[in-house]
Amino acid sequence: MTPRALEAAVREAAVRIFGLDPARIPFVWPRNDHADEGADVATALPPRLAGSVGDRLDVSRGDRRAAVAARVADGLSDMRDEGLVDFDRVFHDGRGFLNVTFTGRQREALLAEAADGPRFLTGRDWDGAGEWPSSALHEAGPVAQARRLARADARARIGLAVGPQAPPPGPRGEVSWRDPYLDGGPRELITPAARALGAVGEASARVAFCRSVPERPRDTETTGRDLPVLPSVEYPGAWARLTDANPAFRLRYAHAHAVSLCRWAEEGAPPPAACSGHTAPVRGLLFDGPSVLDTAARREEPHILVRYLEALASAYDEWRTCSTAVSEPAERAAAPPALPAAVAGVVRTGLFLLGVSAPTRL
Repeated sequence: MTPRALEAAVREAAVRIFGLDPARIPFVWPRNDHADEGADVATALPPRLAGSVGDRLDVSRGDRRAAVAARVADGLSDMRDEGLVDFDRVFHDGRGFLNVTFTGRQREALLAEAADGPRFLTGRDWDGAGEWPSSALHEAGPVAQARRLARADARARIGLAVGPQAPPPGPRGEVSWRDPYLDGGPRELITPAARALGAVGEASARVAFCRSVPERPRDTETTGRDLPVLPSVEYPGAWARLTDANPAFRLRYAHAHAVSLCRWAEEGAPPPAACSGHTAPVRGLLFDGPSVLDTAARREEPHILVRYLEALASAYDEWRTCSTAVSEPAERAAAPPALPAAVAGVVRTGLFLLGVSAPTRL
C-alpha cells in the first residue's frame, strides 16, 4: 500500500464515521517513522480531527484524541470487511495516532510501486513539457555562487516535480560514472568555482552544495567529518574521494549496486540472503519518500531530500551486507527481489531532482 492510498482510506473512514466534508479534512501523510512498535506506519489525522469532532463524543476533553482514533479505526475495519481496503491490523496509541500493520502482499506491492520512482514519489507520470533547470556551475565565480546556483536548480527541480503541471520526462537509460569535469577532457578552469568542480566533480559538488542548511555558510563550515560546505581546490575534503566518506559517491554507488543486483537476478543469479530485521527499515524509508519530497518542496530546503537519500542508502547498505552478521541459518531468508529495484527507483529519482546522475553499473 502506498502512502497516498492509505491516506485516502483513512480520510474515507473519517468521512464515513463523522459525516465530514472531505474537502475540510486536512491532508496528513502517514509515516513509518511515526509508527508504534509492531506497526508499519502511523497517521496523525485523528488528533488533527479531535478539535472539530471531539465534542460529538461522550468523553472528557483529554480523551478526545483516543476516542476519535478508535472510531476511525472502526471505520477502517468496516471498510476492510467490505473489501474496500486491506491491512493486517489497525490500532491507536496513547498519542491518538492510528497505527497500521500491512499484510505481506501489501508490503510487496509497496516495493513494486516504488520501483517507478517518479510516479511513486509524486503520484503521477512525468510526461509533461518543458526543461529541467540545470545551471552551468563552472560559469560561477566564487564557490559560494556555484552553491547558490546548485541549490536554486534543486529547488526548481523539486518544485517542478510536485507542482501543478505534469513534470517533463525524468531519468532514463544507462548512466556511467564519468563526470563532465573530472572525465570530460581538457577544460579551462579559471574561476574558484570551476577549479573546485575540477577537484571534486559535478556530482559531489551538487550534493555538497545541497546538503547543508544555511543559505550563507561560513567558509570553514562543514556538514560532517572532512565534508566542507564549500569544497575548494585547496580543501576538497572527502568530496574528492571515491569512498563511503563521500556522501555523493555513497548514494551513486548504492544506486549502481541496486541496479546491478536486479540485472544479476534477471540473468539467473540467486537472490542474496537477508534478515527481516534489515528489510523493514528499508521498506519503511521507502514508504516515507513521498512525504519527504513534499516537505522538501514546501519548505524549499533541498537538504531534507539529501539527508533522506543518505538514510535510505545506509539502510540499503545494512540490508545488502546483513547476511554476514546472521549466525543462525534459520534466520536467513531469500531477499525480496523487488527491494533493490525499489531502492534504485527512489534513489535515482532523488538524485535526478538534485541535478545528479545515477550510474547504472558497478
